[in-house]
Amino acid sequence: MSPVNFFPEGRSKPLSGFALAAAALCGWMTLKTSYDLFTLMEVFSTPAFYLALARSTLPVELPPLGVVLARNMRLVFFFSVFFWLSCFTLSVGVWKRREWARRGAVAMLYLLGAAALLLLFFPWVAIPRPLVHGELQLAPEFNQAVGAAAFLARLGGLLAGGLCLWWALALDRGELKKEFPGPTGEGR
Repeated sequence: MSPVNFFPEGRSKPLSGFALAAAALCGWMTLKTSYDLFTLMEVFSTPAFYLALARSTLPVELPPLGVVLARNMRLVFFFSVFFWLSCFTLSVGVWKRREWARRGAVAMLYLLGAAALLLLFFPWVAIPRPLVHGELQLAPEFNQAVGAAAFLARLGGLLAGGLCLWWALALDRGELKKEFPGPTGEGR
């Protein structure tokens, strides 16, 4: 049995390296989110959790994404496992140069880029707004933390969105597309 060649001749080494790194990260995150889902299901099975949740209060208004996450915890965890498993599958498929994986990866990268750009332009979707009444700041320390978090979310959205869009365009319209055999076998 011959050893596995992670960087075969005639294929882009950066794409192969990126696909392998993404597969490793996504595989680890799939295992981690599966474990977290199992733990969450154990916590949800105890009545003490619901009693503690019923008595909890929030000092600020939750951002829209926080409301969705709080109201649909189980669904979010199931989606998270499915998302990371899909990313793992697409990464391995891109590494093996499968056309279906290229198309799926392009679609996922465009969606991730759009989500990152949404966070760039509207960080309040995921981060609470500062507590201000007229000109008066109600909690200056909180407002500073929220301002720093919004700046970091915008910076992360810019970098992550740009990187996702760059890879999506490279796979969708660049030279890398030629490495994937099409439905009729053309390509490489």
